[in-house]
Amino acid sequence: MSNVLVAPGENQFLDNCNSAVAMYSSRPWQPDDIEFLWDMLYQAIHVADGQPPVPRSIVDQHDIAHYLVDFGSRVGDDAQVAIDSSGARIGAAFCRRMTADDPGYGFVSNDVPEVGMAICEGWRGQGVGRAILTGLLDRHPSMSLSVDRDNTVAQRLYLRLGFLAQEGDHSSITMLRRP
Repeated sequence: MSNVLVAPGENQFLDNCNSAVAMYSSRPWQPDDIEFLWDMLYQAIHVADGQPPVPRSIVDQHDIAHYLVDFGSRVGDDAQVAIDSSGARIGAAFCRRMTADDPGYGFVSNDVPEVGMAICEGWRGQGVGRAILTGLLDRHPSMSLSVDRDNTVAQRLYLRLGFLAQEGDHSSITMLRRP
């Protein structure tokens, strides 16, 4: 697989995968992306292979919802959105500075934003995640995250982008990237 920049300054990529050419671009979020960010928050909840999806209502629980409630109102709220050649949104990475009083799953400190991301199913494995996370890391070089221990595909991406394992529990690992 190779990503070839085809429109300098627009973060537009061509991906060659199984002889099919898929074109997508990456851009900073806009207020009309909020509903899609909520969709991606739900998709970011890792479900092990063979297990049923969690109910959509899980994003209403505070420990999940606080990643996006009133998104854009806090210093450091940011996202990078991927769109396909038709303009449809296909993935997003979003970050927020959590606090020690209301930490996220990957919280490390008040000044380090925590990132979450998801890619629409048909676009996974084509470099979209790397593109949007790189775009967000360009603006926020220090970030933390939480990843399920059994999500080895995501762990490999995070390690390649400079995240290092910090701690964890039986089901997840907290990772941190510093410049």
